[in-house]
Amino acid sequence: MPEIPLQIPPVAMPEVIPSELPQQKFHLGEWVRWFQVPNGDYGRVIGVIYTQQASCIATGLHYLVLLDKRSPSREICTCDFAFEDDIESLEKSSLERLRGNYV
Repeated sequence: MPEIPLQIPPVAMPEVIPSELPQQKFHLGEWVRWFQVPNGDYGRVIGVIYTQQASCIATGLHYLVLLDKRSPSREICTCDFAFEDDIESLEKSSLERLRGNYV
């Protein structure tokens, strides 16, 4: 597999930053997966930002996810932003299944 340079997807800063940010659902280092798409990607949360838009227009917390080496999109990108409603925590047994029983 070719080496992919680490690039962070673009973000937009909100025009007005709220006085209180929403409570974080996912935490740094946590394994997550995109569950609303077939063959969803998976990886570890490596960052959290508050923004008013990303790849889709959505205000709120977005999680920067470092894709696992076996994740379907890893050949074209190393990390991606996920809106909180698009991902879920990944149990260890599910992670082992996705990674071919190798953790």
